[in-house]
Amino acid sequence: MTLKVKVVVDGTTMIPMELPDDATVKDLKEAVHDMFTSYSVENQELLFNGLFLQDNTKLASYRLVSDSEITLRLLFTIVIIGKNPDGQYQRYEVRAHRNNYVGDLKLKLSEDHGLDITNIRLQMGPESYLLDRTLLWANRISSGTRIYIAEE
Repeated sequence: MTLKVKVVVDGTTMIPMELPDDATVKDLKEAVHDMFTSYSVENQELLFNGLFLQDNTKLASYRLVSDSEITLRLLFTIVIIGKNPDGQYQRYEVRAHRNNYVGDLKLKLSEDHGLDITNIRLQMGPESYLLDRTLLWANRISSGTRIYIAEE
């Protein structure tokens, strides 16, 4: 038996996939990578009904039915430069996807790197502050973009 699903990329592109019934989430990621080599397994985040799918879990355990839609978000790394608690400049890497908000980057700095985000603003250049409620794609933030931490 096989499981047929549709992988939705960026809310528009549907990729029909057919996998064995005992396939894991990682198997699905590898199948997507086989079709689109630029979609590396490590940069894929899959969701079904708002739930993040875990790599080693069998797809069947998520109660997928034929033609279920699975959302694929491609992750990329953003470099954020700011002072660490010792006052030294440090490079922080944060993983995100294009539909994250700027405010999400600040939360990731707190969660992943332990930074106090209470009084910081993010900026892309002198006097070009980023608003927390704006989407990354709207600010043209993508892989390798450098963002700076400014103290308020």
